[in-house]
Parts: sequence; structure tokens; C-alpha cells
Amino acid sequence: MVTDSRGLYSILAGAVSSGVLLKAVFSGPAAAAGEIVRIQVRPLLLRGQPSLQIASRTATQEFHRNCEPDQALDQLRLFLDGRFRNLLLETAAEQLQAILNQRGTQWKLHRKPRKSSLAPSQEHKSGETLEAPNYRPAPDLSLTTHDRQPQYLIPAGTPCPFLQATGVMDHAGNVRASHARKFRQINRFLEFVKDLTDSLPSDRPLQVVDFGCGKSYLTFAVHHLLTVIQGRRCQITGLDRRHDVVTTCSEIAARLNLHDLRFQPGTIASFKPDVPPDLVISLHACDTATDDAVAQAVRWAATGILAVPCCQQELQKLLEGSPLPPVTSWGIARERFCALATDTQRATLLDAAGYQTQLLEFIDMEHTPKNLLLRAVRVQSHRPERRLYELQALQQVTDFRQLLRIPPLSLERLLHESGLLPAPIPDSAAAGRPA
Repeated sequence: MVTDSRGLYSILAGAVSSGVLLKAVFSGPAAAAGEIVRIQVRPLLLRGQPSLQIASRTATQEFHRNCEPDQALDQLRLFLDGRFRNLLLETAAEQLQAILNQRGTQWKLHRKPRKSSLAPSQEHKSGETLEAPNYRPAPDLSLTTHDRQPQYLIPAGTPCPFLQATGVMDHAGNVRASHARKFRQINRFLEFVKDLTDSLPSDRPLQVVDFGCGKSYLTFAVHHLLTVIQGRRCQITGLDRRHDVVTTCSEIAARLNLHDLRFQPGTIASFKPDVPPDLVISLHACDTATDDAVAQAVRWAATGILAVPCCQQELQKLLEGSPLPPVTSWGIARERFCALATDTQRATLLDAAGYQTQLLEFIDMEHTPKNLLLRAVRVQSHRPERRLYELQALQQVTDFRQLLRIPPLSLERLLHESGLLPAPIPDSAAAGRPA
């Protein structure tokens, strides 16, 4: 196939404006190109908006410039005026090689499909659709760079009312680039919830409370999982100290006619449910607020507990002057050690209090190191071996504290005060604690 510069520019502009461009490489410089030997163009998102990066390479340096698509197209038009004799254009569907003839008047085109069975929507990132022939829309192009699209409980590209109302999706069901990480987090969390729903009561409406619900992405998500995906009845309460977020979330729930989802201001200590909750959620409650939420859940004998701890500072203060160098000699090492030591004690104490507990990775470490989720399911057993297991779990916590020479942390104290742990094991930790 042969075309002139105008025809080639039309192809290039169509790929850019339609959002299927993966890259464009101009090479084979003529004298008019000056010192530039190669130009590479690739799409990217800047502050959530589609843009193009133009990388110009000389013999010794490379310069980058980020442009809006229209501005970039003005530049790309100039590159087709004979400054370069070769163009490699790669889109989500095909690869095009264009070679300029000796007279500089015609481009000879060689086109072939890309070696991939994926649809453009699974490979490209810029988030638009292509109107040219043989292309199809790419509804969700910002979520993954892997070869296979993740199978989410809430799929991308399908409108979901609460995600649209909270700004995660647009009106067509496409995930906004600025909320792609939140979309993955929501689906990841729902997987953890789904795995324990079989343990929750099925003969009545479920009672769920979310302590510190914040903007309530995950509160709405749990409601969607239970009512829409699983078809169950439930009553969910989102609790937060901030009156402004409670007002905003209440307005969204009212707009979506979610009468079994309510939000109210308050604290863990002040919340008095009409019926003890079956599932208690506490995400990123700072420091010992996690312990308050978990202890309250155990007092209610909640069937399920989901907690993501944050800012575990209690143990850090107790380890000042600790006998544990070099672990505690470095700030970042002490912080991570204390986080793991605190959360593993919490998990083991939940085992001692009658739960089967797991420590799970909530989100990828690339996003935050504070990504452990405690998932606990109440064990309905009074067998002697279960009692022995609980005693052994409590003994493990006691032995560990004695090794560190620290007193019981908040969760252990709260559970003991409420009589929710086996009989206290003699503890010499406080006497051995460094001054």
C-alpha cells in the first residue's frame, strides 16, 4: 500500500485521537532533522488526562517533552515532511512500517497484526476508542499491563452504581485512571469478604459495622457484594468521627436508595447497636484504635472480623532502650519489626479468644508497607483440644512478651479485662522490663 504524507498523518492522528497508539518511532533521519537521530512517541496519563511523551534523541543525549494530544499532533505532522524516512507505528491491533521513497513524495506501507490474541482494551493504557475501521472500543485501558485481564467480582467496563457515585467509574462503567488503584483495592478486599461469608448466619439479615469508614468505598462495596452479588439481606452501619464524610456518604446512600446502609458519626466506644454485629470491619484504624475495634468485636462474639492495622506505635515506645540491637537500632527496621510483632500478637490473641485467624496481604507492597489484613472467623467448638489450642496461643504471646521484656499490649489487656481470654498465665514480663 502506498500513500502520501497527508494519508500517513491521517493514520497516525487517528491512532492518537482514538487512544490506541502504543508507540510511534521515527528513524532514518535526513539532513533536515539536524542533530536528532530518532524520535519516539508514547502515550501516558498526566493528572488523569491522556498525553503524549515525545522523546528526541541525539548522538549523546535524549530530551523528553510531554504534550496534550492536539499539541503533539502538530509536532508529529512536521516529522512527516521528509525529516525522517522511516516510521514504525504500533497500535493495540497492528504494527505498521512506513518507508519514504527516494523522491520524498510517497510512503510505502507494510501492515501486519500484532502478535497477540488480546483485544486493545487489555493491552493499551490511554483510555479512548478508535473510530477507524478494524478497531474496536477499549473501555478499560488503565488497569493492567499484564497479558490477562484480572477476573474481578466487580468487573471493569460494566456500570456499577456505587462506583459511579463515588467517582471510581464514569457513566459508561469505565474505571477512571485516577481511581485504578482504588478499583483494584476494592476488588481485592471483596475477595477477602467473600471467603468468609459462608461462615456468616444465613437465616436472618446480616448485621455489619464498619468502624472508621471514611469515604466508605469499601463499605459500599461490602453492601454491593452481600446484596447484589450474593442476594443476601443485611443492615450495614458505617461509623466515623468526621461529620462531613458521614454526611457525604449518607447522601450517596440516599441517592442510590440503599435503605439498609446507613452512616452515623461516632466512636467505637459510643456505638451501641440494636443487634450485635455479625461482621466487624476496621480498616487503617491508627495505633490502638485497632485494638479497641477488635476487642469490641470479640465482646459481641462477632462471627467475622476484618482489620487492617495502621501506625503501630505502642510497641515502639515500649522498645526504647530495648535489648534488641541491631533490629531496633535503625528507625525503619524498628518500625517494621514493631508492626509485625504487634500484628502477630493480635492474630494469636484472636486465636486464643476463640477465632481462627489469618494474616493476609491486603494490597501490593509497592503501594504501602502497611498492608496486612487480619481476617478472623469465630470457631464454634467446645472440644478439649480447642481449649488446649487457645491456651497454647495465649502462652505463645506471653513467652514472646517475656522475650521482649514488655508488659501486655492493649488488645491483650482489653480481652483479659473483659474475661475473653483463658485464665491469665503468670507473667513476669513487667518485672523484667527495662526502666
